Amino acid sequence: GKADAALAASVFHYASYPVPVVKEYLRSRGVNVRI
Repeated sequence: GKADAALAASVFHYASYPVPVVKEYLRSRGVNVRI
């Protein structure tokens, strides 16, 4: 796809995964993360 951003509020709202864990997972797979 060509998305510049994605919303993941529900993942964090329900505390499914902590923000640092998600950021590291995405970075380790070559995804640019901005917060």
